[in-house]
Amino acid sequence: MKLQESIVDGLTDIGSHKLRTFLQTLGVILGVGSLVAVQGLADSGRRTTTAFFAEFGGLTKLLVVNRENKSSATASAKELASKGLTWEDAKALKAEVPWAKLVDPIQYTELLVRYGDYQRMHDVICVTPDYTSVYKFYPARGRFVTSDDLESQTRVVVLGDSAARLYFGNVDPLGKTLYLGDSGFTVVGIMKRKEFYFGDSSQNAVEWMNRLTIIPLTSVYSRFTGDPDKRVAFINVMVDKVENNPKATERIKSIIAHRHGVIDFEVVNRAERLAQQAERNQIFSMIFLGTGIVSLVVGGIVIMNIMLASFQERIREIGIRKALGAGGGEIVIQFLIESVLVTSIGGAAGLGLGIVFARAMSMLLRNPTVITPQMMMIGVVSSVMIGLFFGLYPAFRAARLNPVEALRYE
Repeated sequence: MKLQESIVDGLTDIGSHKLRTFLQTLGVILGVGSLVAVQGLADSGRRTTTAFFAEFGGLTKLLVVNRENKSSATASAKELASKGLTWEDAKALKAEVPWAKLVDPIQYTELLVRYGDYQRMHDVICVTPDYTSVYKFYPARGRFVTSDDLESQTRVVVLGDSAARLYFGNVDPLGKTLYLGDSGFTVVGIMKRKEFYFGDSSQNAVEWMNRLTIIPLTSVYSRFTGDPDKRVAFINVMVDKVENNPKATERIKSIIAHRHGVIDFEVVNRAERLAQQAERNQIFSMIFLGTGIVSLVVGGIVIMNIMLASFQERIREIGIRKALGAGGGEIVIQFLIESVLVTSIGGAAGLGLGIVFARAMSMLLRNPTVITPQMMMIGVVSSVMIGLFFGLYPAFRAARLNPVEALRYE
């Protein structure tokens, strides 16, 4: 029997036993559906997290932060004497870390913000010109803080979109004087509105950036805090490429530890944190994948049992074919083709069910789902492999059947 004839014969048998075919494919449908849905959600989560990180410099960003202060009872003399991170530390990193493209120290202070009748306390962020490139946050109008502003401690302020509307309403802020504490600062720039939404959420995850009030880093020391040590809250370091993150991390630790004489800081590697998060999420993915694999295996066992029952019904037919000259290989191919056809139908239906599962979970979790060709290929290949594996035993039993005994079977 030719391959084409075997396929036609298999499809005819499937069509004449619809209920049996449904029972055979049910486990495969559920298994493939689970695999596709879980992989779709997992891949979507990874993509969303990576896209969110990209809004703040991507995976090449390292964050140097102060460690929480220890109590005086347990802290060493060096720890108590440490000033924490300073602007001088940031300058040292920029000069001594060869893989660092940008170094962005940041400090915060709370000030009374006044314009006209508006008067309220707000956090003010104090930055350097590198801030725009690190956070991919650029002016829509006017300009950002410049190197000249840092050197001359210029009284200039840049506002996020929401902050500009909050302070000035419908008045154009550019060129106006905004009072921070008792000092007047000239508004020189309005930032582009920043937006990022997780799935179907209507809440802007980066709205805090639109509310920023930004001044030069040096201005906070000279006009407000009077801090002689020029301390900063944290330092962003942008590395040239992700592969150099570990080397840059070790170099940063070495430089600051030498300057401070104590490890009173921490370097956060985004790529490493993302990998750790992926490992934690993988545990849940493996549970669901395991469920899908179990469903596939159960489906394969059902297929094998039903094919064995079908073999018992077709013993005389097989005996006649072998008596007419059909070889054992042809019998094996016929049974395997029927098994693969059944699992392929189940795989195709499972792909559709997996997409439906993924869409339903996406709506429930408010997280978008990504179904890629690779996932669909995994579903199809897994169903075909199940058909081949669990179709082998019935196929070989049929191939080894003695034609004389088969013709006597009733």
